[in-house]
Amino acid sequence: MSSVTLSNIKKSYGDVSVIQGIDLAINNGEFIVLVGPSGCGKSTLLRMIAGLESISGGTLSIGGDPMNDVHARDRDIAMVFQSYALYPHMSVRDNIAFALKMRGVDPARIEREVANAAEILSLGHLLDRLPRELSGGQRQRVAMGRAIVRHPKVFLFDEPLSNLDAKLRVQMRVEIRELHQRLQATSVFVTHDQVEAMTMADRIVLLNDGVIQQFGTPLELYDYPCNRFVAAFIGSPGMNFVDGTIEHEEGIAALSYGDGRRIELNPEMARLPAAGQAVTLGFRPEHLQPCAKGQGFETLITSIETTGFENYLYCEAQGVRMCALQFERLDCRVGDSIHLRPAADKLHFFDQVTGLRLESEAPLMRTAS
Repeated sequence: MSSVTLSNIKKSYGDVSVIQGIDLAINNGEFIVLVGPSGCGKSTLLRMIAGLESISGGTLSIGGDPMNDVHARDRDIAMVFQSYALYPHMSVRDNIAFALKMRGVDPARIEREVANAAEILSLGHLLDRLPRELSGGQRQRVAMGRAIVRHPKVFLFDEPLSNLDAKLRVQMRVEIRELHQRLQATSVFVTHDQVEAMTMADRIVLLNDGVIQQFGTPLELYDYPCNRFVAAFIGSPGMNFVDGTIEHEEGIAALSYGDGRRIELNPEMARLPAAGQAVTLGFRPEHLQPCAKGQGFETLITSIETTGFENYLYCEAQGVRMCALQFERLDCRVGDSIHLRPAADKLHFFDQVTGLRLESEAPLMRTAS
């Protein structure tokens, strides 16, 4: 196990910049998830750590040792791919043992290592089967077993769950997390699925356009997004947004939105955005609840999704679309009018121009008119 440090790492293909000066410190034994939309640079960054992509600028070190000029096979890392990358003509046992055999490891040790990995991954009854005789989840466990027996400094996972069905993805992410807790190995996991990032990571690196948008624990990104992009990406569904202007009048602060509608804010709130400032008010679906007329947004229900224990109301207010998550089944239908009010202590302000979070305390909603 080792720490991984990236200092001003850059990657360009000709004149196209893909990774734009990333600084990142991954602690020994930490499980880090790189997440972001397609094309954000997360897989490229992982491949640079692995040595499968050259580094255009900056310094990469593993365990304190510079790695820029070290060949991939000499970096002592193990990578688990999306496609499993198993040898189809080899048994599960031989696939797991392959790297050790290539290194000339003693056969008795190979047997012990394969048996240990098989026990950890519940593969003991499958050791004599070929990959084509396995399910997708079993193949992915074989790929992980092949990585485990090497005892690498760092484990790298490149979207390993993308080819699995929804139920198996949930099962495998639990298994990978339990595996990490058992091995306590430094791990870097790439995914485009923010739910995987939230449920698996010690810390999340959220990328967009080759730049780190925010680096922190899952709940730090969820509760304190540093900009509108993070707020929209983290959470499913994402955060609701209402563009408006801050007004101060006769000791009362309010957000003016739509065709003159207003949401009043706590006048005693410290560091309230200045009067006249164009802001985006953000709040999450679970923080938007039904209320009495005149106390929130007057909305029209446009769609309802029910998953059993969760109910999503998709609504529109003054041309602003928003989603409310309800855990109780409401007596309402598409086309009904409903008043919804964000929780007073769960509001976020973002600058409309830069998208950056405004350093203001959470306001208290008062009334709407």
